[in-house]
Amino acid sequence: MLSSLLVLGACSKGKTDDSSSDGKIKIVTTIAQIAEPISIIGGDHVTVESLMGAGVDPHLYRATQGDIKKLENSDIVFYSGLNLEGNMGEVFA
Repeated sequence: MLSSLLVLGACSKGKTDDSSSDGKIKIVTTIAQIAEPISIIGGDHVTVESLMGAGVDPHLYRATQGDIKKLENSDIVFYSGLNLEGNMGEVFA
């Protein structure tokens, strides 16, 4: 699964007060199965937040305005792709 991960770097220069002031890389993932290994790999150098918790079907998930804000304010976004997060295509575009 990890080999199929796609990485997007957030290009927003005008970060809001949500941006990390502690020097850590702010990472947002779509599913928890991606967040856990990224958190372990990044260790103390990253803060990782997953949009979808356990028991959430990523095929049916629809992003909220809060999710979109988290994605925009992140440094990196990790998502599985291959249409797993099918309803989030417009958000990623």
